[in-house]
Amino acid sequence: MRAWLKRITRPLVRRRLDLPPAPPAPPPFLGGAAQGSRAQQLMSYQGWVYAAVNVIAGRVAGMPLRLYARTPAGPGPEVLEHPLLDLLAQPNPIMTSRQLRFTLVTHLELTGMAFALVINNALGRPAELWPLNPADLLEIQTGQDTRQAISGFKFCLPGGASAVFAPQEVLYLRHPSPMSLVHGMSPIAAMAHAFDIDLAVRVYQRNFFRNSARPEVVLSTDQRLTEDEARRLLTRWNQKHQGLAHVFEPTLLDAGLKVQPLSYSAKDFEFMALAGWTQDNILAAYGVPAGKLGLVKDVNRANAQGIDITFNSECIRPRLELIEDAFAGFLLPRYGGGLLLKHDNPVPSDRAQVLKETMAQLDRGVLTINEVRAGLGRSPVAWGDQPFQGPGTGLGGAEDISSNDFNTAVLDLARRHYPALEGRFAGWSRGKVRAALASEPGLLAPLLPPGAPEDQSKRLNDYLAGCLARGWGLKLVLAGLGRQGWEDRSCG
Repeated sequence: MRAWLKRITRPLVRRRLDLPPAPPAPPPFLGGAAQGSRAQQLMSYQGWVYAAVNVIAGRVAGMPLRLYARTPAGPGPEVLEHPLLDLLAQPNPIMTSRQLRFTLVTHLELTGMAFALVINNALGRPAELWPLNPADLLEIQTGQDTRQAISGFKFCLPGGASAVFAPQEVLYLRHPSPMSLVHGMSPIAAMAHAFDIDLAVRVYQRNFFRNSARPEVVLSTDQRLTEDEARRLLTRWNQKHQGLAHVFEPTLLDAGLKVQPLSYSAKDFEFMALAGWTQDNILAAYGVPAGKLGLVKDVNRANAQGIDITFNSECIRPRLELIEDAFAGFLLPRYGGGLLLKHDNPVPSDRAQVLKETMAQLDRGVLTINEVRAGLGRSPVAWGDQPFQGPGTGLGGAEDISSNDFNTAVLDLARRHYPALEGRFAGWSRGKVRAALASEPGLLAPLLPPGAPEDQSKRLNDYLAGCLARGWGLKLVLAGLGRQGWEDRSCG
């Protein structure tokens, strides 16, 4: 009896073993009753969540963090050597400063909370910083009243044991939660259903192309075929039609066979279109523009700069300030007062707007050339300390000037004001310079001595306009003005 059962079940066992292995189980969903699990939130580091969190953590970890002396007006001189800087540069034996901050920001964005254990040296000063896995957090213990909101952090240790760390032993970062004063809230928790749908779409897509068992055509017949006949027909069909060499070849079917092509339902591809919806929701939860991930194809330089400014001002800077506040309240008091930690400003400047504002301030005498050069990190020049005077201003307040002093006044005004106009029109074409001077005739007014005859001022105006159009430097202009008879010549 046993031998008979074994002979009957052997084909079934063989057929089962011939099936492809089952795919690995997908990661768990975030929605439903398990929405608050930090372990599951850490496992959501994939897909669009990975793309958003990775770009945020990389940008935050790469921003320089500087130490300053605190003054009543804000940051004072930068402190270049300090034990706190040494700790942040090498937080522990196996991690660099960037690796530690990347890990903490990743934990913060996935679970809403990030922890770093502080190991003190023999003097009681912080010597090492070690990130703690938020999934190992068992409990945030609270005090009896608001005088001690947090009394300890209980973490699970390797081997199943647990330990409670005092508040002064753990650097705690968190995104504020509307439901708790001591716990944080992950951005992905607010979009848990979008992540669930995105996960389902990706699992479906993989199985659609990897595990789909639907054939392209069905060969059907009303006759009953033996296993050998069926195998022979399939072999003939594959030999006749598989491969590029047999495309569009006709065929003859026997045994009453009929060919019925199969097609995929439109719902299969509509389901995949949900990927765009989930992408938008997840990126919106983290404040990451799609263009920052290279998902927008028609990005020009202006759009790319606008995307970069928006991303850094609305997404990166708030997270940098959150880290600064945590460090200021946790680490800085251990080194005494009078210190301040600040990141560099992550928001890039709008160069076109800055240039426009700078030129307006130069034209109105708000800034001098040397002040602008100092802002650019360049050395001053001998002629750059005098402000650019607007139209109608005179030389030393004089209302008139004699013909004998006309040339002296012209040379002095040229030394003071010509370099500003030369810098303004640097690189411009001759026609563009003349068009600008024609539309704003007051630009040359500071170069014209007040009280001079109208015809003489007009000739000087035309001469200087030609020099600017040709791109002459100050030396050539002064040499031309110093020669007798310049009024009868034109440099343009």
